Amino acid sequence: MLASISEGSRKLELDLSEETIDSLNEVDLRDLNELILYLPLPSIGRTNMHIDICSDYIDASWAAERLAAASDTATVTEDYVREWHQSRLILTLNKPSPEIRKALEDSILLFHFSDEEDQKRYQEIRDAVFAYEVEIDDYPAKLPEIIDDYFANLVNGAYHQLRADDPDYYDKQIAEHPERQLGYYKSALSRRLGASCYTSPDGWVVPASISLDRFFEATGQKYRSSELVVGTIFMVAGASYVRTTDLISHFSMRHYFKSRICASFAQREDEDVWQWDPFDWREASFTYSPHDARLSSFSSSTVQHRQPGQAPGCLVHESGSLVIVNDGKFQHLLYDTEPLNHVALKKVQGEVSALMLSMASFLGPSSSTSCDWSNLSDEDFEELCYDVIYHHPKFDADTIRKLGKSRSRDGGRDIEVYDLPVGRGTAPRKWIFQCKLVKDGSSLSGRRLQDVGDMLEMYRAEGFGVMASALIDATLYDKLDAVCGNRKIAQLHFSRLELERALDRLPKVRARYFK
Repeated sequence: MLASISEGSRKLELDLSEETIDSLNEVDLRDLNELILYLPLPSIGRTNMHIDICSDYIDASWAAERLAAASDTATVTEDYVREWHQSRLILTLNKPSPEIRKALEDSILLFHFSDEEDQKRYQEIRDAVFAYEVEIDDYPAKLPEIIDDYFANLVNGAYHQLRADDPDYYDKQIAEHPERQLGYYKSALSRRLGASCYTSPDGWVVPASISLDRFFEATGQKYRSSELVVGTIFMVAGASYVRTTDLISHFSMRHYFKSRICASFAQREDEDVWQWDPFDWREASFTYSPHDARLSSFSSSTVQHRQPGQAPGCLVHESGSLVIVNDGKFQHLLYDTEPLNHVALKKVQGEVSALMLSMASFLGPSSSTSCDWSNLSDEDFEELCYDVIYHHPKFDADTIRKLGKSRSRDGGRDIEVYDLPVGRGTAPRKWIFQCKLVKDGSSLSGRRLQDVGDMLEMYRAEGFGVMASALIDATLYDKLDAVCGNRKIAQLHFSRLELERALDRLPKVRARYFK
């Protein structure tokens, strides 16, 4: 024990692992300005049993909350004593009230009980600690940092042991707190921040309504929003990265997906969410599904989520040690990242160069010799298109029909076919294809297709495609997107490039039309 007086104020230090009730009776606790207490964590550094470590933190948290309640303000830090290879908590109390003596006595009994002490009083304290642990999820803590240390060791340590030793208890815990199977738990700092925030060893899930600077300050982090820059997330050769103007860092897609699932669990608390989805598949970031994009375009603005292709906002700390993804509802803070070194950058550069070469080849002619479309008649071209659709794995060859001769009164339909549903319980869709043979070297523009919408409605098409021996102009793609989008019609188009690549896969069909 160390008592000191400085400039008329009294400051006292006590190590609660060494104090007894008798020694405390000798201490004058009146008119203290500051009381510094050392709370023991005896298991840390001496055991690998996380259940014992959790027990230490529960005892320390209960005592710290009792002591803080008897003071004006309280702060806590964790201290590692190297010579003892042991940790302890340093609790600093300002202007403790007269009730501090009772709180100190209970804490000393909790930390330093012996057979000579009051057994009944000790059992009452242990019962109080047990009740505190039961209610800890929603406890209005003055020192939430200790509670978070408890949860960190419980969720990412003790649960592994409990899963084997007491599976019923573990299953009950996961049923009540499903995010914990991901390593996340609701932080006790949530009350201080004003909204439910979840944390794990990998990162944080923070509601988008919370200011980042406020979050950094509340959690004692050195990051600041002014040090964040816009980043772009990309994947190359199965690995994900985030790029800014100054650096490229690793991006842990695995941890991000865990964070997203945790966020979906967090929505259980949101009364405005009409139907809670534990995996929130409708807003899968960094993925694109043509089918989901089509469904999204059919939805009203009141039920639409983020539009296809619209990536979530991404910020990167200028050091490359933190990536933040904002999906509109939550901010996902991911710390498992670091800038790429020179060797890693060279490797990514090589992968990107190979990708660029592949893209260049896709934009050019097929790997085989380009087809001489000028020797085909309109009838030949329609038959070639028929053969391409017939062999396409997406379509049911038994349903395909070629409608009339070239330029006949077919109502704008050259080929009709039904697709093959990929799942049971889904009805096949009717597709219509128009074939356009272009011999003058020009591209196929929007003005060359007329009354497409009326034709699709007349024949109740659910899918539409243009098959052309020329490149398809952007104006035609825009026109078709508008026409088909408004009518909820899927699209699949074949320009000269797509047709030549299809013929590369069908050498017998190619040989039939091109000698």
